[in-house]
Amino acid sequence: MRSLILTLALTCIAAPAAALTCEESFQKKGDFFNGSAFAARVELAGVSIEKAFSQLRPILARDGIRTLSTDLTTGEMKAENPATPFQRALPIDVYGSTENDLTTIEMVFTLPGGVGAKRETVKKHLCAALNQLRPAGTVTATAPAPTDTTPIAIDASDLAAQVKESADNPARIRLNFIGKTFRVSGKVIKIAEGNGSYAVSFEGNPAGSAANPNQIAVTCSMGKNQDATVAALQANQRATLLGRFQRFNNETNAIILESCTGG
Repeated sequence: MRSLILTLALTCIAAPAAALTCEESFQKKGDFFNGSAFAARVELAGVSIEKAFSQLRPILARDGIRTLSTDLTTGEMKAENPATPFQRALPIDVYGSTENDLTTIEMVFTLPGGVGAKRETVKKHLCAALNQLRPAGTVTATAPAPTDTTPIAIDASDLAAQVKESADNPARIRLNFIGKTFRVSGKVIKIAEGNGSYAVSFEGNPAGSAANPNQIAVTCSMGKNQDATVAALQANQRATLLGRFQRFNNETNAIILESCTGG
């Protein structure tokens, strides 16, 4: 299956530089019995691979896709469609290449033998993500980050990992996170009371101060009108809350979500 993925990816990236739409670029190789791979790509002018990947991560998260790793030296990002009670996790590989100020971003979705998916359904999902990527000049760095009320379902550890990757660049935090609404799930590590509100903290990434001194916490600020919701929470137990990303505090390594409610 790995050779099939690489063959499909290299075939697409090496294709002539025609101005294809994502839908026109879509390909499928393989079959139901031996495994199959679906691929689509877009071309972006004046955008680095790093910038394209930073745009793509929250787009994938919004569709329930988990980003596993990013390697800018090879131009690869690995993600997965998480496992369900009826289906194992399915890999999604993203490849980036740049030539003459034109960056190609390609997504490859693979299925093992015995697992099928409709061609048009896969095309719709791949291109729905890729078509949201924007070339240089379509988003101004000084423009306020838009408020996105579409909830993004994500595990607290995944949100912390994505923010950590962008923590050294405030513009990325502003563009990719601030103002967006997240439905965060994770283990509650602390429930505290402040001035007129509660602060519920999730474990952001693996515990262990010695091994991970820069651990990031995800903290939900909840109003006193959320008494019943807060009362149902318990430390060291998993919970889900819905809140808007307000800011990332570099000094305390804390992600602050405001106006949180039960998820």
